[in-house]
Amino acid sequence: MRYRMAVVAGLSMIPTLAPGERLLVRHDGPIVLGDIVVFRYETQFDIKRVLRIEAEGIVVKGDNDLVSDFSPTYGVIPYDDIVGTVTYRLWPKPGRIKG
Repeated sequence: MRYRMAVVAGLSMIPTLAPGERLLVRHDGPIVLGDIVVFRYETQFDIKRVLRIEAEGIVVKGDNDLVSDFSPTYGVIPYDDIVGTVTYRLWPKPGRIKG
């Protein structure tokens, strides 16, 4: 298993994740509906929840409907652009992330 750390930026995943939280991201695990994923979009990284899995990629949306963009804005996220799934919050309140 390969892991990396990610830091939440922005408000799109509130109330699940808040800006500044440190997350553990697993690179080589399966992706299932409801997972929170880190993916590349243009020149940045983003964190969203998986709504649908398709042959060519995934459809995502943030948990905060007031500020979140979602896949109609992004389109389908190709599998090659997915960094991994969020598995654990490291800081400030350590704990497993539930889908």
